[in-house]
Parts: sequence; C-alpha cells; structure tokens
Amino acid sequence: MQVERDEFQKFEDVDLIELFKVIWVGKWKVIFVTSIAAILSVVYSLSLPNVYRSEALLTTVGESSGGMSGGLGQLGGLASMAGVSLGKDGVDDVTLGLATLKSRIFLTDFITRRDILVPLMARKAPGFLGSWDDGKLEINNEVYDLEKKVWQEQKPGLQAAYSAFMNILSVETNHENDLIKVAIKSQDPALAQQWMSWLIKDLNDSIRDREVKEAKRAIAFLNKQLEAEMLLEMRAMFFRLIQKQTEIIMLSNVRTDYLFRIIDPAIIPEIKSSPNRALTCILGTLFGGFLSVLMVFLMNFLSKRRDH
Repeated sequence: MQVERDEFQKFEDVDLIELFKVIWVGKWKVIFVTSIAAILSVVYSLSLPNVYRSEALLTTVGESSGGMSGGLGQLGGLASMAGVSLGKDGVDDVTLGLATLKSRIFLTDFITRRDILVPLMARKAPGFLGSWDDGKLEINNEVYDLEKKVWQEQKPGLQAAYSAFMNILSVETNHENDLIKVAIKSQDPALAQQWMSWLIKDLNDSIRDREVKEAKRAIAFLNKQLEAEMLLEMRAMFFRLIQKQTEIIMLSNVRTDYLFRIIDPAIIPEIKSSPNRALTCILGTLFGGFLSVLMVFLMNFLSKRRDH
C-alpha cells in the first residue's frame, strides 16, 4: 500500500505547466519532426496507385433446377435399398455456390482458362509522383516479356496466383435479404469490370455443369435399376425420378443465370475506391507530431538524469 501511495504522489507531483514548458523549449524539434512526417506522408500517399472496385449485386435464382443436393437427395433412400450410395450434400445450394467461388480449384481453373496470370502477377508498380491516376495497368517487362511472351524468371505457380486473386476478391453476404455483393479490385477499372463479369458467368457455368453431370450419373443408375426391377410400382418410381433428372438437364441448357442471378451488373468504375490520400496525410502528420513530442520528453528526461 505504501508503494501505491508513493506512486500516486509522484503522479500528483507532475506539473502540467512544466510539461508545456518542456514542449515549448523543444518546439522547433516538434515542428521539424512533424513537418518531415507530413512531407513523407504526402510523398507516400502520392506514390500509391489508384485502385478501382467493380461490384456486382447478386441474388439466388430461388429453387434451382433440382439443386446440387435436391436431385440426387431424392434418390438417396432408393439407392441405399439397392446398396448404392449416391451421396448427399449437407449444405444448401447458395452456401455451396459461394464456397465454390472461393475454392482453390475453381479460381485456379478460372485464372488458367481466362488467361489472366500475366496481368494478375506481372503488373507494374506505379511511377513515383506521377502515373497513379491514368487508370491503366501496365506489365512489368522485368517480370514478363510481352514481345516474346515469356516469363523473365520462374513462372508463378497457381497457388501464388490463387493467393493474389483472393487479395483482390471480396464477397459480402446479407443474410437478411439474401443479397450477395461480389467485387474485384484493380488498378485498371476496365480490367476489374471484365474479370468480374467473367467470374459470375464461369461460376454459374461451373455449377450448371456439375449438376448436369450428377443428373446424368443418376439417370444411368436408374436405367440400370429399371433393367433389374420387376415390380410395376418401383418401375413407375424410377421413371418419375428419371423424368426429374431429365428436367434438370433441360433447364440447365436454357438458364443463363443458373444459381446466381445478377441484379446489378458490374460496371467500369469511374471513381477510385482507394487510397484515401487525405486521411493518409493526416494520420502521418499526427503520428509525426506524437513521435516528436515523445522525443522531446525523452530528451528532457535523459538531460535531467545526466545533471543529477
């Protein structure tokens, strides 16, 4: 308790006027350090490239044509009677669709199929105090030779490409109204819009192809059961299930937006989303001011210790 009282007494002995005197004596140091920090923050903010964000607002189609789990899920009990397991997904179509969007296998296939590895991994850093507002992504010739179409060093792997793409991709889900916002960031606004449009199209196509393959496998299984089944009631049930899977295939061929319907398509953004240069300058200046005041106090403390 005595130690705590001593510490409290020391705190009470601190004179605010003395603190202001210390700052006043070292005011030129404070001004100098703060000014340097302000200049550096301005230079740093100007060196940052403009980043544009292209967004698409999606909703679910509703009850998909059988659904990724609906079509084969109806066959589960029947297949188990025959000793065959068709499998059953434990998540809904939307959750599985969003998981597909972020999956490594889908995105690496998207990068390869759309041939976007070069602009994704070989983009050129912006010039100093200059070309950050031109809205064009340039390829770094030291990384990739555009004329010879060869990588100057080792070609980036798909795992690195996947990580780079995940850094520019964002997915936000509103569970209250089931709206989904997907966005891609890029220094080139036209490129961001193009990639965003491709991504939604390929996602719907990937889910459609998966369900068509599942429906065809189910039809093949049911046809085998029909050959061996003699009971009329069971054969009628098989025919109904085959009809269900056939409908899935037919609807898959006519639906453009298979699982995710685009409410607000991606556009070429005209306004940058980042960086906030004003905020960067303000925070840099405030940090410099705080650091300079701390430095003045520390120098004053060390000076008193030497005097004693």
